Amino acid sequence: MTELMALAGSAPKVIDPVVAASIISFGFVFIHPFMDGNGRLSRFLFHYALCQSGMLEKGLVLPVSIVMKRHEADYLTALRAFSRPARAKWDVRWIEEDQFDFTFRGSDAMYRYWDATPCVEFGYRMAEEALEIELRQETLYLAAYDRITRAVNDKYDVRGSDLSALVRSCLENGNKLSNNRRKQYGTRVRLEVFDLIEREAEAAQAANMDDALPEEDREVDNPPDTARP
Repeated sequence: MTELMALAGSAPKVIDPVVAASIISFGFVFIHPFMDGNGRLSRFLFHYALCQSGMLEKGLVLPVSIVMKRHEADYLTALRAFSRPARAKWDVRWIEEDQFDFTFRGSDAMYRYWDATPCVEFGYRMAEEALEIELRQETLYLAAYDRITRAVNDKYDVRGSDLSALVRSCLENGNKLSNNRRKQYGTRVRLEVFDLIEREAEAAQAANMDDALPEEDREVDNPPDTARP
């Protein structure tokens, strides 16, 4: 662990940050210093390595953990590329309760010079998906949330907690507010507010879809007159 933590403090600044993050994250799991929580700490170390590299500005987090959880089978495949042959070199004898006797019958070179290729490949895929899909979706969600709340606050006086709950419910339910939501908040929120939230949610989605199109395919309110004199 001493050597791994020294690596975590230096490697991200001198080698590719994602390579460093993958090696440090998986290396921690392979050492497995705790009975529980190793997986969560390994994902923290992935973020820590990226932050140490300067790749992410202070306070920013690439949501790699969410993507890793979604691809748990791929994570286990990368993990087992090392752990299965390594585990075969260990004799484990139960003594009592949480006490075990561990005897390693392999070479230290297995840990010192392990092949991190599957782990780094997995790390790159997760970082790419987190950046291009997860982070983009989160950005679009927050932009839509701000647009809707601003539109409502400009016209109506709605309690902040109610408005927040309604906007989140609408965005997470295909830009629609269910009848149950309308009944739940019907005594405190005017009917026009429910309709406005849905309209603004639809408009935000349309704007996002338009932004994703090539510039020549986007709709414009006032297309230029192409007639020539």
